[in-house]
Amino acid sequence: MSVSAAATSIENPAPECKQGCAPFNHNQSNNEQAGSETNVKKVTVIAGRTPNHFTDLNSAKSLVSPTRQTIEPANILDLLTKVPGVAENGQAGLFQVYSIRGLSRHRVLTYISDIPLKAERRAGVATSFVHPLLFDYAEVSRGPASTLYQSGSLGGVVKLSPAYFNHNVLSVDYQTQGNRNNQIYGTGGDDWSVAVARQFSNKSEDPVGNELNSGYEQYSGSFIKQWRMASVDYEWMLMMSEGDDIGRSSTQYPDRLVIVPNEEHLLSQFSAKGDDWRAAVYLHPNKLNTLTVRPEQRENDVTNESKDYGFHVENAWFVNKLEGLWGVDGFMRSNINAYETELSLIDNSLTSTQSLNGATERELAVFATLNSYWGDTKWQFGTRLLNNRQTNPGFAATEDDAITGFVGISTPLNPNWIFTANLGTGIRFATVSERYFVGTTGRGEVIGNPDLETERSVSMDFGVRYGDQSKQFIFNLYRQKVSDYIERIEVSPGVLTYNNLTDGLIYGAEFDADFALNDQWRLGFGGMWVKGQDDDENTLSDIPANRMQTRIQYQIDDWSIDGAVQYRFSKDKVGSGERQTPAAWVGELAFNKQLGNGLNMSLFVDNLFDEQYYSSSDDIAPLAEGRSFGVKFTKVW
Repeated sequence: MSVSAAATSIENPAPECKQGCAPFNHNQSNNEQAGSETNVKKVTVIAGRTPNHFTDLNSAKSLVSPTRQTIEPANILDLLTKVPGVAENGQAGLFQVYSIRGLSRHRVLTYISDIPLKAERRAGVATSFVHPLLFDYAEVSRGPASTLYQSGSLGGVVKLSPAYFNHNVLSVDYQTQGNRNNQIYGTGGDDWSVAVARQFSNKSEDPVGNELNSGYEQYSGSFIKQWRMASVDYEWMLMMSEGDDIGRSSTQYPDRLVIVPNEEHLLSQFSAKGDDWRAAVYLHPNKLNTLTVRPEQRENDVTNESKDYGFHVENAWFVNKLEGLWGVDGFMRSNINAYETELSLIDNSLTSTQSLNGATERELAVFATLNSYWGDTKWQFGTRLLNNRQTNPGFAATEDDAITGFVGISTPLNPNWIFTANLGTGIRFATVSERYFVGTTGRGEVIGNPDLETERSVSMDFGVRYGDQSKQFIFNLYRQKVSDYIERIEVSPGVLTYNNLTDGLIYGAEFDADFALNDQWRLGFGGMWVKGQDDDENTLSDIPANRMQTRIQYQIDDWSIDGAVQYRFSKDKVGSGERQTPAAWVGELAFNKQLGNGLNMSLFVDNLFDEQYYSSSDDIAPLAEGRSFGVKFTKVW
């Protein structure tokens, strides 16, 4: 079940909702959305969702909101994993990343509005540096339609839409695990919004009582200003984040301590929107400092930083029964630096190295789509031309061109059922770090490979969906072939590098169902099955354990009970850098009560059964956190 039984109609539109359904009001709780005492006008940010004419062909698309979950998520990853096909990947903790349909790291893309999040972190981009309630919703796209996005969208794309606070909202919560507590305040008017948030946690414990290196303190905020002039809508969006002493949880702790003493992000975007066009320019300087301590041996302090900026222009056109979209993308990463100091704890000697010294990456692209109808059947195709160039002093520049495309149809089988089919290609250029970085990471020593080839993929997706006023159902089958799959390999104990495999094949299925049984009861089901292997039938890394999940909600008057249970199947076949994981039952439960005057209280339990399970099959991922009790108060006025 995608987000929640209460919101599936928003994320997975019924067939008659061809242009996509408007999201709910972000900052209201579940109960308030059902019958709010506060009448709040909805304001939508300019840049965010995929253009409406593009969205209705692909049934594998979900909108998920942090305010519509059984337990409001502690980070964006907790939100995304409610969508079938999305799973945790890599080490646990705040820097854990996600996979979509068995592809992770730099094979999935994350955007905040129109800003792509790129990083030189080898595990991929973590989205946890901003409080989840600073976002209205996440749009999760799975499947081969990558024409609108930059390289790297092999598995799928996540677009995070910043929340617009045009009223006052204050939210505070506390959990027993790690004495975790969060506070967020947002306010605004018809044309402006501002919000600030704090997140804090001490180290937590797994169900056995082992300490987890999962502490952190983060501050984040957002500012949005909108205005209209000469029939054009304008918007300036600013988001800031600073994190301190963020623990990197792994089974190597405490023999090896990895923390992030400091993480900084500044995202700024200026957007303009006319009747049939939209344009944006953006800036994203970022910095990440990682400290690895091997007691009685050495300390390695690594800093990665870059200045990212770019632009996006798109224009919709309509001629008779034809319609489409064309556009231009530009993305640049400059001053990519990675410098390391190593302090010997034996003789106090200090050495310094810099493997990335002013490296750059530039990607330019043009894209276009075309769609129309043959009777009741809608068809669409698109193409994207890309050029990518990377440099690092001391190495020859790397430049590559590519073309991607897709074709798809959607046809109604009857007034309630729709069938969809999509065929597409994808591209991923090796990252600057995969090519050039040499140094220490949380997993060990890494040596880049400048000779990596570009990954290419061919994907197929077939889906059906059903929708009426009280029921919704979506089912998808998919198959994806990835050529020159880039895999991290161990060349000697504790020393890693990257190499191209011959090919990788990933295939699987997903389903999502939601039933409004009556005015009080709502029931949801969802699940995913995925398998991946190379040409020699070895299991690919990052393939998650299969899982099934259900959620049930009961609401009457001013209170509700909400429970969810997920069954994770055991994973016996694993890839490089992974280990087998046992089956597990993971549950959560919440009681919500409206206290009047816009005040809402929630009592909840996470990891309801205190299950001993691993969130991923990464070979150094520790057990997940044990049972945690929590309370949350939200005031809207």
